[in-house]
Amino acid sequence: MSSKFENVKVIESRVIYNKHGRRIVEDVLQFADGSTHEWVYFSHAYAETIGGAVAVAAFTEDNKMILTKQYRHPFRKIIYDIPAGGAKVGELPEQAALRELEEETGYTAEKLEWIGRFTWNPSNMGPGTVEIFFTKSLKPKGDFDPNEIADIELVDFNEVLEKVLRGKLIDSALVIATLLVSVQGLLSS
Repeated sequence: MSSKFENVKVIESRVIYNKHGRRIVEDVLQFADGSTHEWVYFSHAYAETIGGAVAVAAFTEDNKMILTKQYRHPFRKIIYDIPAGGAKVGELPEQAALRELEEETGYTAEKLEWIGRFTWNPSNMGPGTVEIFFTKSLKPKGDFDPNEIADIELVDFNEVLEKVLRGKLIDSALVIATLLVSVQGLLSS
């Protein structure tokens, strides 16, 4: 028995909005059974020039996690997250992770370990995945990028984990990275 989701075709595509690095796309899809459906989704305006995204769960030797603290206007409040951002075309995920770590925090790492990946919401965000890296080999490198609008805080991992489990920290990369670090036992007590 064939599925209506085999050989889905985009029969029409148009950009509804494309401004400030955000793009909204409307596609008309045709399914194998001949039915059609309009699909509206968010796409990064520079999707052709970025190679996915990265996030870094970065720790000091005494298990303090580097959190960035930024005002996020859709929530109208400050949100804690971890160093993260887009990879440039041709840039390896590890290179992008080191660059984002330095730009947002002023730290670099001697070693990065890949610990997982996720996608934000495949039904209305696309395309792309976030590669998550772990490091406990931080070194101060200098000033962070003055164009970044973030403060950094070093927070004990047990406190971060408790806040994630209670729903007090809500950024998806931070939540997923925290749970991966915990489940994989990457920090010694």
